Amino acid sequence: MIYIFSSKNESVLKRALGNTSNKKNSWAMVLSSDLAKQDINSWDQVYLDVSCLSPSQIKKNIALLKESRAFWGIIDPKGTVPDPASFFFQGAGDYIAKLLVSKGLDKKRFLEALAFAAERRGTQRTGREEGEAADKAKKKGQTLASGKFPGWKSIRTGTQGVFLFLFVSVSGKSNVRTLIGEKAFGVLKSRLRDFLQQNLKEFDALFWMETEDSNLYLVPPRIDNCRAAIEKALKIILNSRLIGIENLGMTIPIEFTFALHYGQTIFKAPGKTGDIISESLNFIFHLGAKKAEAGRLTISGAVPDEAIPAGLIDFFRSTGTLEGISLSHSRRFVH
Repeated sequence: MIYIFSSKNESVLKRALGNTSNKKNSWAMVLSSDLAKQDINSWDQVYLDVSCLSPSQIKKNIALLKESRAFWGIIDPKGTVPDPASFFFQGAGDYIAKLLVSKGLDKKRFLEALAFAAERRGTQRTGREEGEAADKAKKKGQTLASGKFPGWKSIRTGTQGVFLFLFVSVSGKSNVRTLIGEKAFGVLKSRLRDFLQQNLKEFDALFWMETEDSNLYLVPPRIDNCRAAIEKALKIILNSRLIGIENLGMTIPIEFTFALHYGQTIFKAPGKTGDIISESLNFIFHLGAKKAEAGRLTISGAVPDEAIPAGLIDFFRSTGTLEGISLSHSRRFVH
């Protein structure tokens, strides 16, 4: 959802959006309420009307927007800002000037701003810089939220948000696909998909992408969901051989590989994700393919320590870095 906060220009902005009624199903809403009293989600797109605020009020509201980690921009229906670039220096993703407001605003304009911001992040900060940024974020206390997740249906397609990425794959002592053949491998993938969806639903994991040999889930960016994901992954790894026989119909021993990362991406519905460009998305697949090991859960350093169950912290050990981000492997279970 797109929210525009304005204390004095509500009617002007509604007309610019072609929305004079603020109907419930509108794609954008103009709100006159105090930004501090709103529950802003990281996947929202938020604009602040600065033309009716004092410098101190602008500073206060921008601090709130930064803290929310939502995509945010500035709207200036009266043209009062002498230096629009100053807001970009503070992290704004968009600036809408007086002329644009007078001409009218459509949904395409806001989606273009989201797409540009995502592309800019992907080209400006990569590799080691991303790892250093993750470490700095942890030191500054930027962490997973607590409380309930509003549900996947509440997230608007095309919105930038932060999520936990859970990578899962199955392997054997030799290439499973070659060993059992194409037809049996197709059956295995179907059974694996059903098994994982049934077992990961307790922490609201969303089956998001599937490759030839792996599945990727999005997990709500909440502490409780992360802890539950870690516990469930370890339980599946521990019981992999029994699961292979009873749930997947395998006659050969198999092992699960799990990897967990915390990052951001444009959100689109499952099955419509082919054109997403995201550094975090690239990283989780690199992690699963290059560093994660069968029979282990590998966690990236972007996942806050407090999101790991207290009793399991000693069960993980450092295992180097990938693209500048520190990694930890779970210890192996002895079968």
